[in-house]
Amino acid sequence: MHKLRFINYGSFIVNNMENPFVTYHYAGPAYFCDRETELSKLLEAFDNHRYVLLYSMRRLGKSGLIHHLHQVLNKRRNVMTIYCDVQNTRSDQEFMTKLISAAIAAVEKSKKGVIARIGKYFGALRPVLTFDPATNLPTIEVQVHDRQQVQSSLDILMEMLGGLDQSVQIAVDEFQQISNYEVPSNIDATLRGYLHKIPNTHFIFSGSQRHLLLELFSDAKKPFFSATDHMHLHPLDPQIYADFILKKFRGSKQKISMEVVEHIIDWTRIHTYHTQYFCNRLFAKRHQEIGPKQVEEIKSEVLYTFEQSFLQLQSTLSRNQWKCLRGIAHENSVESVSNKEFLQKYNLAQSSAHQAVHVLLDHELIYEERKDDKLRWFVYDPFFSRWLENR
Repeated sequence: MHKLRFINYGSFIVNNMENPFVTYHYAGPAYFCDRETELSKLLEAFDNHRYVLLYSMRRLGKSGLIHHLHQVLNKRRNVMTIYCDVQNTRSDQEFMTKLISAAIAAVEKSKKGVIARIGKYFGALRPVLTFDPATNLPTIEVQVHDRQQVQSSLDILMEMLGGLDQSVQIAVDEFQQISNYEVPSNIDATLRGYLHKIPNTHFIFSGSQRHLLLELFSDAKKPFFSATDHMHLHPLDPQIYADFILKKFRGSKQKISMEVVEHIIDWTRIHTYHTQYFCNRLFAKRHQEIGPKQVEEIKSEVLYTFEQSFLQLQSTLSRNQWKCLRGIAHENSVESVSNKEFLQKYNLAQSSAHQAVHVLLDHELIYEERKDDKLRWFVYDPFFSRWLENR
């Protein structure tokens, strides 16, 4: 069985006009909705040299917020930003390879000509000069080949960054991936030794698997215990998001009511990526007026487009796991699968339901949220949840 990875829902350009509902990348402040409170907290932490653990559900806007922060910080003359996504790394060596490569690229962008002098720092790692096919700019590829080089390569990296006449903000995204390495990681202990040692560097660690991140940062036996502020990113304020969506449609001369926008937000459960994707497809139709009929058409298109992917997910589950998943979708959210009514309604035994929940959580098909000392579970992917409701 494979963990659920959010389906690649795409992006569009319409009649040579940029679609304002961006789904993949940070496109600038004009396409970024709100997060003013969260941005202020991150800026305060940076200015006062407090490290941050930022976590949320997948594709709720966590990486976009980091890029937005970096966009703001890059306007300051004395700040350089580094973003490194370690989601696809499988070892400490690969982690350091990605981090060093991201740092070199950022330093070169900030201080032209540093690549020519990079051998001074990373000569022992045999750096390879390549050219980015998109920009035709030179880049350096550095490979950390063995675990013995992890500590020494970090020493070199921090020496290089510490010698800059700038503050450096380093964001390591999907940091929980180090918990999944086949060989137990020492990255947290290695990095912890440098926190507060290099005065001009600041770290944000972010990710989407809360339980793994909290094990790394809240366990008294772990190196990062009490080392960071914790910041949980919640869905956008529905009214602010609705205003944002309304303005984008009306700005392109597409008439749409607040009532229709609020329905879209409700159907996509204010999940940033899925709301953006839905609006992206709706915008692409270029309707002069958008009403319930046009919204229902997009719903059908979305569910039909990804039906085969959802059926493939179904094939990976046992009968009881599928019944439990479908039941959670039908109920919108569930506080307890031990509830007699839930068990009877979906023809489940209590033991089977508990086993199913553990599997569904482990494979990120459902998400666990704690509110007011109560747990509730809901289907992770809003489109998948809506599809399940129709089964």
